[in-house]
Amino acid sequence: MPALLDRLAADLADDVRTLSLTGPRSNPALRTALSAVAATLIAFLLHLNNPWWAGITCIAIVQHDRAATLARSVDRVLGTAVGALIGYLAAAVVADHLVFLTIAAGCTGFAIYGQERAEHGYALLLGGMTVILIMFGTLAQPGAALDLAVYRGIEIAVGVVVACAVDYAVADPAVLQAAAAPRPGVWTRPIDRELAVVAATGGIAIALIPLIWNTLDLPALSQTPISAFVILTAMRREPVWKAVTRAAGCFFGGAYALAALHFVGGSFIPWLAAFAVGLYLSAHVLQGNSDASYVGHQAAIAIIIAMVQGQGPSASILPAIDRLVGVFGGVVVVSICQPLIAPLIHRLIAPPQ
Repeated sequence: MPALLDRLAADLADDVRTLSLTGPRSNPALRTALSAVAATLIAFLLHLNNPWWAGITCIAIVQHDRAATLARSVDRVLGTAVGALIGYLAAAVVADHLVFLTIAAGCTGFAIYGQERAEHGYALLLGGMTVILIMFGTLAQPGAALDLAVYRGIEIAVGVVVACAVDYAVADPAVLQAAAAPRPGVWTRPIDRELAVVAATGGIAIALIPLIWNTLDLPALSQTPISAFVILTAMRREPVWKAVTRAAGCFFGGAYALAALHFVGGSFIPWLAAFAVGLYLSAHVLQGNSDASYVGHQAAIAIIIAMVQGQGPSASILPAIDRLVGVFGGVVVVSICQPLIAPLIHRLIAPPQ
């Protein structure tokens, strides 16, 4: 762990030294912050249930050029639409806990496996996350599945439209990039047994989260499976590093939001300025593509979640605290379940030859 913290500190120090309003990072960082602020304000005007999702969408999809942003936008819209439909239908079995958790585990496992195998893996990943968000949201708010599905789709659409419009106005022209290696496909044989073990373990871990959260009466249930999702998608690379950067970004973003809310109070213009500055700083780290870039991604999300609640600026830091609980909860669940369950799953899926 000390080595990881030293690595994180060194990467973030490099990001701080390169911070500026010019240079290769400035344009994508500006577009990310501008689109996230604009999408959030438009979501306020439309009285959407969860306006922060519009801003978070911009953080997730803005890339270094227009073509890449558009491609990611299409995947996010398709994945969200399909996931919202499946989540709405699956929420009907919320009273049957075994069926409910089986669907949650199956969708999670399929999304984790498919995101590395399919050409549009990001769409599959977003679909799986959306299913889980709606299903878990229904646990917290029984009968709210339709509202959750519809508003989730609208909130994502607002973020996508705003991000693409900002990119069209101020992004650099598309950069010709080498074609990525083709992916084998979800159903192609032979299956990737190691990835299948990760996917099955992830499905079981996320299915256990409602049981753990209800037993311990913990907050932020909907945040926990998303955190677990993120760690699981990095399980074959650097899961511990992903967990460290996610926790660090959440801490830094939450700390910034706490300080900002303390100083600006309920004043809209100071809040807007602090919101925009925080998102630009986070996006500057995100768009650097260093090993610590995910810190910027997570910090921006934490700032949005903490500073935006209801139909306007948040006057409370409690949402950030709840999110920290949810994020760390997801890390803990994966950290415990993976070493316990993975060996058993490995024996079933990838038995010794």
